[in-house]
Formats: sequence, C-alpha cells, structure tokens
Amino acid sequence: MKKWMFILLVGLLSSCLDDNDDDYLYHAHHNSVILLQVNYTDFVFEGGIELFLHSEFNESEEIPISVDYDPPGDFGNISLYYEPKEELLFDGSIVWAGKGKRKFPEYIYAPGKFLELDTRIDTPVDDKFQIIFPEEGVDYPLESIWNSINNLSIVKRYLKSGKKIGIFRYTPSVGVGDPNEWDWYVIMNTVP
Repeated sequence: MKKWMFILLVGLLSSCLDDNDDDYLYHAHHNSVILLQVNYTDFVFEGGIELFLHSEFNESEEIPISVDYDPPGDFGNISLYYEPKEELLFDGSIVWAGKGKRKFPEYIYAPGKFLELDTRIDTPVDDKFQIIFPEEGVDYPLESIWNSINNLSIVKRYLKSGKKIGIFRYTPSVGVGDPNEWDWYVIMNTVP
C-alpha cells in the first residue's frame, strides 16, 4: 500500500512540473543604484547595498532623485526616490533631541562583503559630485568621503556610467544632535 501511495504521489508531483519557461514572469532590471554608507566624523566605510530598479536608466548626467522631507518638530522623516517611478532608495526618521533610524534599506552589507581593488581610484573633480538635499552652512568634504570608498571594485564599475556621484548627509538626530550618529551616503547609478 505504501508503495502505491509513493508512486501516486511521485506521479502527481511530476505532473505539476512544467518545462516551459515562457509561462513565467521574470523581472528585468535595467537600472541599479548603489548606496555606500560612510561614518560622518571619521569617514570609515560602514557598508552598503546595491538596489535593482524597474525604472529605465536615465541618460542625463545627474541621478534623478527626488526628496520628500518632513522637518522634525519632534519627529521628522526624509525619503529619497528614483524618478520617474518614485522607487524608494532611502527612508529614515529624524528625531529632535533623540535618535531616528534608517528604515530603508532595512539592512546593508558589511564592508568585508565588498571586493577591493589593488589600486585606489583618483578623486573625481568636484563637478562630478551631486549633493542630494543640499543644506546651507554644511561643509561637504568630498575628498574625505571619496577616500573611504575609492578602493572598492563596485565603485569602479559604477563610475563607467558617466553619471555624477550623489552625496547625501543623513542626520537621524537634530537639535542637540550627535554627529557621531550621522552618516554620509555615496549614491551611484548605472546599468547592471
């Protein structure tokens, strides 16, 4: 009896298999963005993540990012979107006299997960950088930020797109905020 049940079960399961791949929906990704997190005060690379997007690759020199900013009375938020489809790239809360947190991406890969180059990449000219959500009175130490990620293989690959390099300052604590809790994000865009 067990033998017949086994044969019946194998027959049933094999009849469910379909070798026609044309019937399956595949998501094609024609665009990708890398977010690399750098410590705000000592410029140590803390990790990053590559996001694959459904939006078509934009041929302009700048990365098409829109910002949704809700200033903190007590609690605020900042979100970055890739246009035109408003695909979320970053979302983080901001707390007055407290500490917010990055909500998206939920996780990033540790620095050890990124392949390193034998030779560092020279710092691009300042015109190749795009400040995302520029703030008055903020110094953007482009060379120091760049030097923290200029030995990564993925950076070399993304540079080939010719796009500007996005720099974003995330401050989860404001008011009496602690710069040791803040981060820089390097954002790059290419065709995967």
